[in-house]
Amino acid sequence: MRDFGINFGDFEPADAVDWIDTHPTQHNAERYLIELADVIADAGLDVVEVDGWQQRARGSGGYDGTAPWSVMWHHTASNTSPENDVGYICFGCPDAPVSNLYLARDGVVWVCAAGATNTNGTGGPFMTSRGVVPVDRMNEYAVSIEAANDGLGQPWPHVQIDNYFRLSLALTDWLGLEPGDVCTHAAWTTRKIDPARADAIEGPWQPRSTNTSGTWNLDDIIDELWLRSDQQFPEEPDMTDEQAQQLSQTLNAANATNRNIWGGENNDPPYGLSIFGRLDAIERKLGIDPWAGS
Repeated sequence: MRDFGINFGDFEPADAVDWIDTHPTQHNAERYLIELADVIADAGLDVVEVDGWQQRARGSGGYDGTAPWSVMWHHTASNTSPENDVGYICFGCPDAPVSNLYLARDGVVWVCAAGATNTNGTGGPFMTSRGVVPVDRMNEYAVSIEAANDGLGQPWPHVQIDNYFRLSLALTDWLGLEPGDVCTHAAWTTRKIDPARADAIEGPWQPRSTNTSGTWNLDDIIDELWLRSDQQFPEEPDMTDEQAQQLSQTLNAANATNRNIWGGENNDPPYGLSIFGRLDAIERKLGIDPWAGS
């Protein structure tokens, strides 16, 4: 980590933004994830610990209450050595630390920070099994992984992809989350495309692309996480005819709006959610509960 001046394209100043920075008295940042290295090693992954990671965090400190609620998937948008990438994450970036973890191309996991980090920034909201991560607050609510890739077509080695899933599952299991409690940078904010590209992935898992940049489809990531976990995917609850009618009215109301309910300018949400997450987001935005009385 000799050259701390080498940056990577996934970071921009908007990634360091968080609502809590203007509301510091509403944050109890006492939780530092000092067990991270052990959790990752227990999952059978090779670990490198960066000096001082147990005390490293963004300016707001650690996590509050029951957070983290999600695991964030990124790519670095760089093409350099792990030492240079990690040097930038922990020391070189003016808003360091950029992420909690770094996943190298050989599958080795570098532990960078135990507290909240500056890697997600403006975006959201986003649904998790614990609740909704509010607008511009994912830095407070997520464990973030930066995976080494230029995002322009550089191959994603099979070992790196497998370890991305193993790492994510180890984290959600330890945090008491569902396997699918993950979000990508592109799913959180329209500013980003990572992780990408889908057509550069080596191995049997081949996700769909959500755009011409090759962004990985979040639903495909979530489906694969459930398949690789030892948990059963939650079943869709039965609906009465009345509830089905309410749901239809909700969707029709959403389709009738000139500006979609997530605040974008088109008919698609700027973040990829499972169908259950999309419907729940619609319910919350329109104040309608299709499951009322169930």
